[in-house]
Amino acid sequence: MNPLVSVLLPVYNGEAAVREAVESVLAQDYPDFELVIVDNASTDGTAAILKEYTGDRRVRLIRNEETLPRLENFVKVFAAAADQSRWLKFIGDDDRLLPGCLSGMVRAGEKTVRAGLVSSHYYDGERLVTGILPEGTEAVNGPEFLRRLLLEPEARANLFSPASLMVAHRAYRELGGFRTDLLHADSELFYRILNKYDLAFVHRPLTVTGYHSGSGQAGSTARGFTFAEAYLIRYRNLKLYDNVKLSALEVEKVKNNLVNDSAGFMLARLAAGDFRAAFGHLSAIPLTAIYHLPLSICYFAGLAVKKLFRREPIRLLGGERREP
Repeated sequence: MNPLVSVLLPVYNGEAAVREAVESVLAQDYPDFELVIVDNASTDGTAAILKEYTGDRRVRLIRNEETLPRLENFVKVFAAAADQSRWLKFIGDDDRLLPGCLSGMVRAGEKTVRAGLVSSHYYDGERLVTGILPEGTEAVNGPEFLRRLLLEPEARANLFSPASLMVAHRAYRELGGFRTDLLHADSELFYRILNKYDLAFVHRPLTVTGYHSGSGQAGSTARGFTFAEAYLIRYRNLKLYDNVKLSALEVEKVKNNLVNDSAGFMLARLAAGDFRAAFGHLSAIPLTAIYHLPLSICYFAGLAVKKLFRREPIRLLGGERREP
């Protein structure tokens, strides 16, 4: 018998894309799943679209009487998962599951005894993201990979967002689920899961993540929340990652990487004339790390000079995608 998967879709005013998201789930070849949708009191045509699917026994639709804060709705849909489900698969209203997503992820997760997360290649819009795990690597030790996430920025491509991951229900329960005071509560939870559980991986694209100028992630990056919350996830939470041991020099590397991200964001905001956002971000940098800032600014200045000599375009961090 196949383990039950709860596919979880929180939505608010998603009429432009939610049908495609739902259809991508219902078209999966995996036989044992439920699709739980929590409509956060949408005011557009979302409710009418979702009503069309209520006759499908695999679909369970919940509609809030009033609009909850985004993260509270996020937590609500996870809490609505069936008790007997073994895996939780999030999908946003502008995301899609590719054919074979559920069967591929369940197969990988079930093969890994202590899997807390299952990841894969994914499409970020039209761009294929493969991460850093070499072909043939089906599972990695969680604390070892968490160490890489903390020290190697490129490793974070493997943990982009809930849409590209499947979460073990037991790990979610054990670690208390998502916080509601963080925009990037997903990343914060995933880091904590890796401290105790392993990561299974599928070397083919299984999801398409909807990232665009109007998405929540784009807004968070533009306003600096992505970089501000990264200090909690990758620095202040180090004490929670008790299965990961970092030397004093490695902790300094973590801080330096974080401050480099902050410097890039601040310089991008200054270049755009947004002085309030640039200088306001200073308060997000811990005093125990802020001494890295002058060197980070010098680093970016050096890169800019090199690009000017080479007549190359200058792109600052604030215009790129980054995850905590």
